[in-house]
Amino acid sequence: MMLTMRTTRRARVAPALTGVMAALTLFLPACRAQPKGLSQMDQPIRVWAAGDGVRVNPETGRLLEDRPDVHKDYPTGDYHKRSAVWDAQKSRVSLAAARNEFVAFQVVVETDEPVTGLTVRLDELTGPGGVKIVAPNVALYKAWYLHVTEASTGYERLWLGPGWYADALLPAGRDGAVALSIPDERNGIGSTQTNHSVWVDVFVPAARDDAPPGTYKGEVVVSHSGGERKIAVEVEVWDFALPEEIHCRGDIWNGTLKGMPHELEMKYYQMARRHRFQPGVCFYRPKLEVKGTKVTIDWTEYDRRIGKYLDGTAFTKANGYWGPGQGVPIGHMILPFDCERGENVKRAWPMATPKDGPTSEFEAVWIETAKQVKEHFEADPRMKKVEKIIFMDSLDESYYQAAYDKMIYFRKLLNRGLGEDWFKYRIDGGYPRKAMNQLHPYVDLWVCATIGFDLKKMKDFRAKGVETWVYGTAIYETSKAGGSCGSNTFLDLDVLTGRCLGWVAWKYRTGYCSWEFDAYWDNVNNVHDPDRNWTDAINFRHKASNVAYNGSGNFIYRGKPMGLDGPVPSIRLKAHRRGFQDYEYFWLLKQAGQGKLADKLVNSVVHGLPFGFQAAGNTELWKNNPEAWDAARIQAGEALHKLAGN
Repeated sequence: MMLTMRTTRRARVAPALTGVMAALTLFLPACRAQPKGLSQMDQPIRVWAAGDGVRVNPETGRLLEDRPDVHKDYPTGDYHKRSAVWDAQKSRVSLAAARNEFVAFQVVVETDEPVTGLTVRLDELTGPGGVKIVAPNVALYKAWYLHVTEASTGYERLWLGPGWYADALLPAGRDGAVALSIPDERNGIGSTQTNHSVWVDVFVPAARDDAPPGTYKGEVVVSHSGGERKIAVEVEVWDFALPEEIHCRGDIWNGTLKGMPHELEMKYYQMARRHRFQPGVCFYRPKLEVKGTKVTIDWTEYDRRIGKYLDGTAFTKANGYWGPGQGVPIGHMILPFDCERGENVKRAWPMATPKDGPTSEFEAVWIETAKQVKEHFEADPRMKKVEKIIFMDSLDESYYQAAYDKMIYFRKLLNRGLGEDWFKYRIDGGYPRKAMNQLHPYVDLWVCATIGFDLKKMKDFRAKGVETWVYGTAIYETSKAGGSCGSNTFLDLDVLTGRCLGWVAWKYRTGYCSWEFDAYWDNVNNVHDPDRNWTDAINFRHKASNVAYNGSGNFIYRGKPMGLDGPVPSIRLKAHRRGFQDYEYFWLLKQAGQGKLADKLVNSVVHGLPFGFQAAGNTELWKNNPEAWDAARIQAGEALHKLAGN
């Protein structure tokens, strides 16, 4: 009988009750005793595998994306038996990877009756000449589910419906194994849970000696009181490596890292590096003292905090890092400069503008501060290589002439202290052409919201020397959905909305910016508590816009509520990583003189324009089956492998 047609003897728990259970059980110790009624007797279990571009409904066993009523080309059929990565007849998962790349899949454990004492493990993969890929390069994670009850505002047609969504990924225990019970009492789904997903990451080391080309084999072992189920895992490693550097220009803005202890903050930076993005943080600032026109800057604390990101030492073994980008500094940074915002003079650095306007003394302080900032960063050869950006956040999305005049004034003032070509001057906002005609001679980087990202206008100003990044959602049903939040994806949409970022950045030759990866932002109830992301699917409410979003700006969960001492990744973060890794394939093809092939592969998947007001309502922008995206990546990988052989 088909899995989706199966009935269960369990009584269905009302959604409201299960949500309460999740909240109540969240902070209980992981080792709490199982409730009475869970059988320790031998129970039949079934094990199958899915790719990294879908999520499995823990109650029905169907893919959340098995919704041809939403997109006709969504994955459907008997994927329990066969998919691009899974062959049930051979009980085998098959993947392909470059060196310096993560590949992933999911193990799904099913049972008809409650069962405890399950463990899932994959200890190693063995390749040519006995070379092994072992922990931490092989890592398992237990899925954590959030209860979605309503659609994110403006996405009523695209949302995948109510239910429990896998997102946060709890790392395996110290022995490398994931322990399971179905149902998972701590997560609180209740007696309707029939399966649990385990995420498997495999990172192929960068050095050829550590991962020579060929097939690497291992076994996922699912153990329970009645015995074991095994899945063979094969990873074909191609003879090339993804770059250490990140070539997809952009960052994900964050406002919480600066408030964390240094050691915890570094773990977030390291997680970001493993997933091929960097945090965009405004503003780290050194201690500053101004007396008259004399400026004294104490860089001690500043360098101790962020120097390791600017010289790359945060991403070395000495600091516990493993993964891509060993020892590579971050690509860009935002310098401390900002002006006042209205009456809020505390935002200004090095000092606010006098009420009666700029004075010679005021300008002398700004110029002298700028000179000292430049001198400091020029003194270290590695820090010198990091691109410097100045962003007047106090003029963010300011659409009036006085703001334009101020932007131009401060650019000219900073040129006098830093030199015109030493830094990039950034503005954020959907500025009309008339405004940009004034601003473009002074602007190097324009970060524009997707809803206002008119491609023709962007191309015109690129030709005038302005770099453009797109900011926010890459798909929206209405202009309201596209204009009210800078996060690029939500929990209740498919995960291709995360993977697409690298692909559309390549196709449209743009950088990107997204709002947050550690957010819980509710100004309706005045709640800003990222710990609540473990229990609340809706984590973003905005009173003025009258919107509510599931999982907005939250790709990384805080570990403390789960008793962990660092950040916890999510499936959506993995989807972003997949897209950014795909970008590196296209970059490598172009470097090898195969740019046309890269464009052809991207265009075969992404066929629509996701930006601008004209895109609102167009929800058929790309192929909606992740296997089509995987096929294009495989074609790119095989081409690069062949080129390496020449």
